[in-house]
Amino acid sequence: MSQAKFWDVLTKKEYIHDGETKTLWYRAGVIKTASSGKRYLQLFQYPNIDYFIVEPDDDQLDAIQI
Repeated sequence: MSQAKFWDVLTKKEYIHDGETKTLWYRAGVIKTASSGKRYLQLFQYPNIDYFIVEPDDDQLDAIQI
């Protein structure tokens, strides 16, 4: 069985300091792929909630507006 993998979820804020654009990166959460293959998203802003990442269901795509 393979090990779980983790990816950082980042967000950034750009600002100007002394006429130069700077970028601050913030770690907003993680995506975990479990050894079972299931994927989870955890946002640090909501520490007790795991979001499940799944393949899209073609029958439901019309209902999702992005």
